[in-house]
Amino acid sequence: MYFFNEPAEPFTCFTYYDILFLSLITVFNYFISTKRIKIRQGAVFKVFIFILFFILIPYISNAIELHNIHDKFEVTDGFNLLYLILKFPVWWALGVFEVLFLISLKKNSN
Repeated sequence: MYFFNEPAEPFTCFTYYDILFLSLITVFNYFISTKRIKIRQGAVFKVFIFILFFILIPYISNAIELHNIHDKFEVTDGFNLLYLILKFPVWWALGVFEVLFLISLKKNSN
C-alpha cells in the first residue's frame, strides 16, 4: 500500500486518501438516496456536517499530504506546498453540494 503514501501529482490536488473520502461520501449518498432513509436535519446534524466538511476532512487531508511531501522530498519549498491552499475551498464546495443534496432529498421525501 505504498501508493497511498505518494504525494499528489502537480495540479491534481487530490491524493488517494481524498479519493477514499470522496468514495465513502458517494457510497453514503447512494445508500441514503436508494433506501430512502429519513435523516433528521436538526441543528446537531448541521453542526456535524459543518465540522466534517469545513474543518475535519480538509485538516486530515492536508496533514496526510504534508507528511507525504516531507517523506518524499528533501527540500520542501513553497512550490511543493502551494496547492495545499486550494484543498480547503474544494472541500468547502463539496460540503455545500452535500448540504444541498441532503436538503433536496428532504424536500423530495415530503
